[in-house]
Amino acid sequence: MKNLKLSLSLEDNPLKIKNFKFFIIGHFISFTGSWVQSTAQIWLVYELTWSALYLGIFNFLSSFPTIILTFISGVLIDLFDRRKMLSIIAFFSIFPPLILGILTQFKLITFWQVTFLAFLSGCFSAIDTPLRQVFISEIVPMRFLTKALSFQALSFHTARMLGPFFAGVIISYGTLYQCFYINALSFIPFFIFLTFFIKTQKQVEIKKIGREEIKRSYKEVYNFLKKEKKILNVIFSVANFTVFGAAAMILLPIIVHKIYGKGGKEFAFLSSVLGLGAIFGASSVIFRKPISDQIKHLFKTTIILSLGLLGLNLIKNWYFTLIFCFIIGFSFTNFFPVANSYLQENTPDHLRGRIISLFTLAFLGIHPVGSFIAGFLANKIGVHATLSLYITLLLFLNTFLLGFKFKPSKP
Repeated sequence: MKNLKLSLSLEDNPLKIKNFKFFIIGHFISFTGSWVQSTAQIWLVYELTWSALYLGIFNFLSSFPTIILTFISGVLIDLFDRRKMLSIIAFFSIFPPLILGILTQFKLITFWQVTFLAFLSGCFSAIDTPLRQVFISEIVPMRFLTKALSFQALSFHTARMLGPFFAGVIISYGTLYQCFYINALSFIPFFIFLTFFIKTQKQVEIKKIGREEIKRSYKEVYNFLKKEKKILNVIFSVANFTVFGAAAMILLPIIVHKIYGKGGKEFAFLSSVLGLGAIFGASSVIFRKPISDQIKHLFKTTIILSLGLLGLNLIKNWYFTLIFCFIIGFSFTNFFPVANSYLQENTPDHLRGRIISLFTLAFLGIHPVGSFIAGFLANKIGVHATLSLYITLLLFLNTFLLGFKFKPSKP
């Protein structure tokens, strides 16, 4: 396959930059811990409630901060010292999983306590996620940015594969609360690297943010998006891919339990297969020639995801389910990093924090909306009908946004 050539030479390898090396190691460790907790947390909620509706409610409320805080976080990212912000957030992110572990260990945990602590973590994540992506542009030269973003995506999805695997082992041979303690510990290396090892030359003057500054920031982004319709369409396509594609994965515990009669270990294994597919997807983006038509690539990836979801919905065989989950994971990392890269490459530096915060809103913030609706519909009309509806909407809307809305052109 001609396009899958190894293109990572020593000259364009961001890993030879010390700051980036520390960043990516800390990033990987903290996200591995987060995926360990995320897998265990979803199963904990399901064990506490045995309800698709409560799974949807939990996912919606735990991710709700991303909806309300993401754009404000973009303003903060463009105004304040990014390294210090990341360091502070990493420190405070230690405490919610630590408290969750204690409550679970001593059997004091309830559904609403899990949800509140997840909501608190979501407040930190709403700032942390876009901040990490934009911070990379401060610690690597611009010519390394695309490769650096791809490495970040690869490390994230490697963590996504390993985290559920570790969670499955811990759930099988240990206890759930150990997963939460591991997540608390995983933030410590990232905090240490940011505080003592990673140095940036860019010094940002601390400013006071008033209502006028926020209004001006909103207006500036609005005018930019009004002019750059393609940017806006890509953001909307990301939101659609999230709501009707990625958010459908909230139904996996129900598929595992009710269709196959399996438990937490098998759910964690299925989540790891999703992560394995995502690793292959991210690798296929890194080790290939530059994508000449990113819009067309995003549309093709939408079709791949739809086929994976269709197979998951129609073929009730455990081994085929593993294959379809691999395809779904593969499509995630062929879509989101390419969309992210397209937005960063076509956005001026002074707007990048705010545009990437909108990307994060579409990528993560809208996710709970899709999860809540999926949980609600599955409770009313069943998993099969819900997935059928989601697949139809995913294909229709992204065909409109990426196929018929405008003719694709080379960026």
